[in-house]
Amino acid sequence: MPGESRAGSSAATALVVASMVGTGVFTSLGFQLVDLDSAPQILFLWLLGGLIALCGALCYAEVAAALPRSGGEYHFLGTLYHPSLGFMAGLVSATAGFAAPTAITALAFGEYLHETLPALPVKSAAAAVILAGSLAHAVGTRTSARVQVAATVLKLALIAVFIGAAWWLPGKGDIRWSVDLAADSRSVLQPAFAVALLFVFYSYTGWNAAVYGLEEWERPERTVRRALVGGTLIVGALYVGLNASFLHASPVAELRGKVQVGHVASVSLFGPQAARVVSGLFALGLFASVSALLWAGPRVLGAMGRDLPALRFFAPTREVPHAALAFQAGLALLLVFAGTFRDLITLTQIGLTLSSALVVGGCFLLRYRRPDLPRPVKIPLFPLPPLIFLAMSGFVVVRSVIADPAPTLTGIGIAAAVTLLWFPLQRCSR
Repeated sequence: MPGESRAGSSAATALVVASMVGTGVFTSLGFQLVDLDSAPQILFLWLLGGLIALCGALCYAEVAAALPRSGGEYHFLGTLYHPSLGFMAGLVSATAGFAAPTAITALAFGEYLHETLPALPVKSAAAAVILAGSLAHAVGTRTSARVQVAATVLKLALIAVFIGAAWWLPGKGDIRWSVDLAADSRSVLQPAFAVALLFVFYSYTGWNAAVYGLEEWERPERTVRRALVGGTLIVGALYVGLNASFLHASPVAELRGKVQVGHVASVSLFGPQAARVVSGLFALGLFASVSALLWAGPRVLGAMGRDLPALRFFAPTREVPHAALAFQAGLALLLVFAGTFRDLITLTQIGLTLSSALVVGGCFLLRYRRPDLPRPVKIPLFPLPPLIFLAMSGFVVVRSVIADPAPTLTGIGIAAAVTLLWFPLQRCSR
């Protein structure tokens, strides 16, 4: 790709931040309050998720610098383990990692916009934002970068203003804020906490977004490290502040089980009429998340199209993988009209968690098998970050199987089936 069309650290960081700050933080709290009943439990959940994401970001930065090619987990796992695992990760990323979250985020956009404009159907608004984002990213990398930076700055400004207003105005929250070590410890050790952490994992999904278009960045090793680590730290602070603001603003009974918790909190803070305007602003902020998913996701299928003859039609035309972009947008539109919110999150997150864990575990393999490979980026405090990430990923998967076996095992089964699909597909491609 010509150097002049590459994007820098600000665009890469904006992509990471926008990929994370989306549906999860604006929708997860209502589900978490079904099983958790104190602010220390909730805030610990989000702090723990941030620590795990940061450990993953540090590991990915080393792997990306050592194996600098676009494609994310597809490229990493295919190189570190076997092409079949790379194929699995690529398809899981393209569908569960990007198309499904695009649909989920678009639905959240529709829910919030519907609160502002009740006559506008949720799914119609969701379809419109997917189409608008696709058209913006079909133009080129520079246009994608400009759209992403502008949308992300707007989103961060909206969140900062909301957090400030939530603590300046008198809140109606009634949750327990004091720490009760016995009660809080019991909750953390229950299977329900792992299921709640799965939602937090989903909310932090996107900390690795900059690796999918690795070849599109200026000085990719430096850019990716700054974007992954800096973006994760920014988002971790925002998540803790935003969830604390929701809990301060509204009673637990009004938040529990609700999807659009931002609207519920806005009604408590500003009243019904002003809350409609705030919900519209939240919807505008969610556009940045839809945009980020539509920028990063097609790069995975584009990389697969360059390598696999059976998927050659996904290979990029010039700098934009137009066919992959159309596929992701089309699949997201189908899911908008067919999927249910909570099941989509559970099904998608398991495959992504497994793929990320394999990449992080690959840090050990890469150092063992290729000790002489240049490493412009190294993991600080190695091996602690990868061990923390792997331990917590295993905890979440095992506990999720215990607490909610059907969708969890379905997600694992889909990942295994897609891995096996590589072998007949590879024979047909010869």
